[in-house]
Amino acid sequence: MFKDNSNFDIQYFMNSSIDEIDEIIANKDKHIRRMNIPKSDGSLRSIIAPDNKLKYIQKSIYWKFLKKYKPSDAAHGFVNKRGIVTNARLHVGAMSLGKIDIKNFFDSISQDHLKNCLFGNKVICRFCKFYDRMLENGCNPSLYHNKLKDYEFKCEEIKAVFIPEYCIETGYQSLMTRVIDICTYNGFCAQGFPTSPILANLIMRGFDKKLLEHCEKNNIVYTRYADDLTFSSKTINKIELEKQVKNLAYQQLWAYKLRPNKKKTKFKSKSGRLKTCGIIVNVKTSVPRYDVRIFRAKVHNATKKNPDQTTKKMLRKLKGWASYLMSIDAYQGKKYMEKLKQFEKEKFGLKTKGAK
Repeated sequence: MFKDNSNFDIQYFMNSSIDEIDEIIANKDKHIRRMNIPKSDGSLRSIIAPDNKLKYIQKSIYWKFLKKYKPSDAAHGFVNKRGIVTNARLHVGAMSLGKIDIKNFFDSISQDHLKNCLFGNKVICRFCKFYDRMLENGCNPSLYHNKLKDYEFKCEEIKAVFIPEYCIETGYQSLMTRVIDICTYNGFCAQGFPTSPILANLIMRGFDKKLLEHCEKNNIVYTRYADDLTFSSKTINKIELEKQVKNLAYQQLWAYKLRPNKKKTKFKSKSGRLKTCGIIVNVKTSVPRYDVRIFRAKVHNATKKNPDQTTKKMLRKLKGWASYLMSIDAYQGKKYMEKLKQFEKEKFGLKTKGAK
């Protein structure tokens, strides 16, 4: 049985006993399964999915711990009330637009990244039993490295994370080390863990801040949707835009031990089609005509050509895309949504609400 000498109530944040948590950490391979999902370019995306037990703990960490951290203003992926549409709207009417992609984004976020971004949050520190001491400046929740290992009056969680032998020597039970271990696989965030998206936004806060400060000074709009960085300007051409942001973005990515995908780095002018995250932004937000034609053909096939072969699962997917289309082009999206709901009602006898 473990001695409860943590600064934090570990069981509160993880909804599990320390014994259960440490068993999962020690035998993580038994609590994950691997999947390969095809990407648009034909390659495979490796997904590591947690089992129900591991997912339960990760979701508890997400709601009780990680949600206390706020992402940057530039982040639009995995953020409440933001998404690809809000990301795109900020670039509408641009003279030039540039895109930079981060290579193997989630798989590049290491435990070292997390160690350097999970401290110094007073919303989290208020749960610590030494919170009053911190407010009196007797405890410093900021990062530090002391060669003499003189950590008097410093946060024990920082000691636990940065001094490998500290927990073994003292018997201290650390929340942060367990959060980092539970949320990573083989030392990195896994694409498929429910905690990975918010952790990605957390480690990118400093990066976003640096880029935002530079861009605001130069009349450039900067947004980030997960690993997609988008820059645009209504006053400078694509050559000047590239000069202003490309080298800085590359330097900052390398400083964060991330790599740009140089093949996907593109800068364009308004004479061509300006697109970010699949949405055209030249004059207004719109979906590429080719994508709409493909969707229209699928709807026709499902409701007119081969209605007998249409399943509820197929219909859900089509309605999902119609909802996406509605968020960008309300008129077109509503038209297809109404058609799909009418078909659903006639075939499956379901009571459906009218499209909004």
